[in-house]
Amino acid sequence: MKAYWFEKELNIKKSTVFPAPYLEHKTARFVIVNDEGGGELLVEYESAPKSVCIRPAALGLSWEQNGRFVKVIINKPCNFSLEINGSADDALLVFVNGDDKEVKDEFENIIYFKKGVHNADIIEIENDSTIVFFEDGAQVNGKIYANGKNHISVSGSGILTMENYERSEQWNVNLDIRHCRDVVVENITITDSCGWSCRIFGCDDVHINNLKIIGQRGNSDGIDICGSRNVIVENCFTRVWDDSLVAKAFDTGDLENVTFRGCTLWNDFARPIEVGVELRADKVRNIHFENIDIIHSPTGYPLMGIHHGDRAEVSQIYFENIRIEDTPAAQLIDIRITDSVWNKDNKKGFIHDIFFSNIDVTEKLSLSMSKSRIQGFDEKCNIKNITFENIRINGYAAGNPEELGLDVMDYVENVHFTEVEPPYIELVKSRIEIIDEFKLCADGRYQGKARVIIENTTDNKQVVNCSLHISPSFRAEYDNEEINITIDGFEKYEKVYNITAPAGKYCVHTESGSPYVSAGWKFIDLGLVLEDNIDVAPELTFVNCRGEVAGSVKIALKNDILIVKSDLLKNAAITVYAAKPVPTAPNQVIFSVEETDFALAPALINGKHGMELAPQLRCPAEITYVFKNQPAVEKISKIKLCDKINGISFIPLELLSLEKSTDEFWLELEAGTDIKKRYPLCMFGSQIPDEICHMFVRAIRKNNS
Repeated sequence: MKAYWFEKELNIKKSTVFPAPYLEHKTARFVIVNDEGGGELLVEYESAPKSVCIRPAALGLSWEQNGRFVKVIINKPCNFSLEINGSADDALLVFVNGDDKEVKDEFENIIYFKKGVHNADIIEIENDSTIVFFEDGAQVNGKIYANGKNHISVSGSGILTMENYERSEQWNVNLDIRHCRDVVVENITITDSCGWSCRIFGCDDVHINNLKIIGQRGNSDGIDICGSRNVIVENCFTRVWDDSLVAKAFDTGDLENVTFRGCTLWNDFARPIEVGVELRADKVRNIHFENIDIIHSPTGYPLMGIHHGDRAEVSQIYFENIRIEDTPAAQLIDIRITDSVWNKDNKKGFIHDIFFSNIDVTEKLSLSMSKSRIQGFDEKCNIKNITFENIRINGYAAGNPEELGLDVMDYVENVHFTEVEPPYIELVKSRIEIIDEFKLCADGRYQGKARVIIENTTDNKQVVNCSLHISPSFRAEYDNEEINITIDGFEKYEKVYNITAPAGKYCVHTESGSPYVSAGWKFIDLGLVLEDNIDVAPELTFVNCRGEVAGSVKIALKNDILIVKSDLLKNAAITVYAAKPVPTAPNQVIFSVEETDFALAPALINGKHGMELAPQLRCPAEITYVFKNQPAVEKISKIKLCDKINGISFIPLELLSLEKSTDEFWLELEAGTDIKKRYPLCMFGSQIPDEICHMFVRAIRKNNS
């Protein structure tokens, strides 16, 4: 690939990203242009693109294609992603800067980086009235730190990067501005921060303009405004692995009068827009997110969230004119007061007066959106006065919570939808019933029947596209042909599915790209009945969520000895995990598999009112570390089996910390394999079996089944 600006070749720069399905790091390419008046960008590809897409679409940029060449006319400073062939993998990020608004002569001190590479390490702003300036073409390896300074600026069109550094207490935030006043950050690009990219902490009177951020590490937030006042963040671009635009508070005074506007967000994993989780202040108020484009967010994380567990009174939070493009199965909204590992205050606050207006999911969905949720903590720590105005999915407006796919739960009052212009979402409900309970067959697999019921709740004829999914994928056998029907007003349609599945835990769920079709789900728990004869035990297959097979295994239990037989034991390895069963307490997780990470499967918890879709559980760290939802077993025992010439291993139950004559326990097996993977390839879908056990199968001695 080559790129030209007015026929002058541009330097295509590179940074590292970590996109879904999180199997390998990849390279993001970007160009930086300084031209206030705009111009002509010409991109030359190795072969002619089959399709071209520019995000955000709201920029209204047009292009011309001539074979291998794509020309884009740009009439003002902007940031966008130029994508080809229906994929974001080969995107070229284009950053067209305007002029620096800060005048260097207005500062008494200047730290200047000329064009070229500089190994600067820690750049500390030690004096008031200081500007750190990056000349065009400057790449600075290091971080910038300021504490307690007035009238400071970080400006220019160069790059600040931590790509050469490893995360530590010292190397965590790339641009760290603490307890400062009168701060300007403009035009620079930050890449590969070891942690948060830009932190504004306990500051007043801050203006961040046209900051571009590319990050790939697990804590690589974009812009975090923490306990600060009178802050404007505008015209910025983020492609990060963690949250993009964040409002927090850490006992540095109230967080108030903060505006994020005109920004473009690309999140490879976590949340584009977030208020929380740490909100340790008396007041968090008057926070605006406006005129924002979310161009990619591939997981089921919330696109707009308020997550609270500290003392603040949170109010006057505005989400306005938000356009949402490529976000299949994302959770549109999540507002909750709950415990988490990050809460430090001894009491919890409350949330009131939150406004959503002109929210538009513009792109056709490939999967059903995850359910949105509003949930308070108790009668005092509650949520009140949430207003929705003109919330549209693919052009259809939601007039009530059900049409939006919004669960209004405990301790929530006065959720209001204003009247808007048609067309409206005319709801078609889908639900799943298990009509034949699953029975164990002679081959060791289960057979049962599920019925999908589709109900038109309006008097208008509706065209419905819907399909049945069973997660984890590639384990159950069933007819997964898509349902394509036209259903009359107030009519029902039913389809029965015969399902055959090996032992394990499953979520059976409907999915639809139609915004007016609500998704249904049902949980199935099928125990593993252990024969006492390994030769008649069923053969179980190690298969991942992409259908790649790593081998098979037989398991039996005889005379309090677990028997494992597999060819994998001859030249690879199988690791056995076991735990004593414990009751699943309220709010603990019941089901979450690898596909949950990239929004292809739901997660489920044991909610206050029974089994529920799980909010904000999209990775093992969320389950175990953040919200502590994992069933608290006494111990997970682990034994690695390998180098068995005949492919058989005998494991006394005592080696798994299980008593003799144990009739039921939790079990997981991991295959040693060279298959590229994000999590261990586990038989029953566990993600980190050393630490989390909710997906372990119920292993049952045959005479006790």
